[in-house]
Amino acid sequence: MALTATGIGSGLDISNIVSVLVDAEKTPKETLFTATETKINAKVSAIGTLKSALSTFQDAAEKLQSGEFLNIRTVSTGNSDFFTATADQYSQPGSYSIMVEQLAQSQKLAGINVSDPTSGVGEGSLDFSVNGESFSVAISSTDKLSAIATKINNASDNSGVIATVIKSDAGSRLVFTSKETGTENQITLSATDSTGTGLSDMFNGANLESLQDAKDSIIYVDGQKLTSPGNTIDDAITGVTLSLTKADLGSTSTLTVAQDTDSVKKNIQSFVSSYNALLTSMDTLSSFDVDKGTASALQGDSIIRSLESQLRKTVSERVSVDGVESALYELGITTDSDGKLSIDDTKLSDAVSNNMSLVEGVFSTSDTGLAYQFDDLVESYTKSGGIIDSRNNTYTSQTSRLTDQREAFTLKMEQLEARLLKQFNAMDLIVSQLNTQSSSLTSSLASLPGVVRE
Repeated sequence: MALTATGIGSGLDISNIVSVLVDAEKTPKETLFTATETKINAKVSAIGTLKSALSTFQDAAEKLQSGEFLNIRTVSTGNSDFFTATADQYSQPGSYSIMVEQLAQSQKLAGINVSDPTSGVGEGSLDFSVNGESFSVAISSTDKLSAIATKINNASDNSGVIATVIKSDAGSRLVFTSKETGTENQITLSATDSTGTGLSDMFNGANLESLQDAKDSIIYVDGQKLTSPGNTIDDAITGVTLSLTKADLGSTSTLTVAQDTDSVKKNIQSFVSSYNALLTSMDTLSSFDVDKGTASALQGDSIIRSLESQLRKTVSERVSVDGVESALYELGITTDSDGKLSIDDTKLSDAVSNNMSLVEGVFSTSDTGLAYQFDDLVESYTKSGGIIDSRNNTYTSQTSRLTDQREAFTLKMEQLEARLLKQFNAMDLIVSQLNTQSSSLTSSLASLPGVVRE
């Protein structure tokens, strides 16, 4: 390129002139690009905020799909040392007298002690049977006690035996413990020798010592005896799980199961609060500030209008509970003029305390309960490939097109700048040539005879 700075011929600041001309063409368009990009980014952010509010509301609605969070129980054991307890929605409020006579325990068998646990004890196999299931482990003559224990524990068909090497003053020995408690999980062990009698001498007959007998747990519920193979008992009282910790037939504890109305109300209040927070978020995202004359990112957006309409329709739906059409207002939950929910605490407390089946039915009736309906509605917006994903794909496409337009416009401006520089430099060259010719002509005229110089 020729001249790109101050014109030698014309004396003009060509670079500045070209810059001003290019900027006059470029600035309005770049301002438009920036405004469009800002608008798209604002919409992306607003959609993200909407999705977050929807997810929070969905979490609150999903809790009410299950009796686990609606028909909640409190459990008291009177600080008993003998057991702990939990109760699900199927348990019935009431008090129960509990006595623990015996805890369940696992059987422990041990082979004879040896002075050197690193020496082999024999060659053959150890055959185990637990609760009707058998497995065998091949033992080589070089296997030390720890190697035998590892083979047993790692056996793919191990039916419930844990092998451990225990060291004492008497020496080291293999101890076999049943993985499960109870008499039905007793261990049967026999040793078979391929050579010699090493395994039989260690593990057969009188050489196999019982360190701990297998026992079932024994409890009494309101005087009724129940024997169980484990210390966790979930079939003594419907909906109640007892975890036994100590036994003493001479001590009686009282288990009390009661309706947890406060927790149920808290979960329903959380649902109402999340619903109202969602409406507030939608209103903020689609509002118009009259004083400032500014609109929020989703003002007038169809996604807000459609969602608001569906939410208001769902909240007024009636659900069939035991053949009777019921709705939220029967639980003390009503809508105000803005579509938000409010709770009549007295009415809700009465429903939770005296008509829990109605509360469960309105929210958690399979498929038709309001908790399910709201969950399905929100899922249609937030799921992968859902309405919000589709909208984000639209914004991504718009951003991509804007980027392409920016790149094309930048190239166009570069070409304009190059063309203007070329034109101005060509003009400057012509002016320079004219100036040179003018100077030469002036000089020639001045040298003619008779020319008077001042």
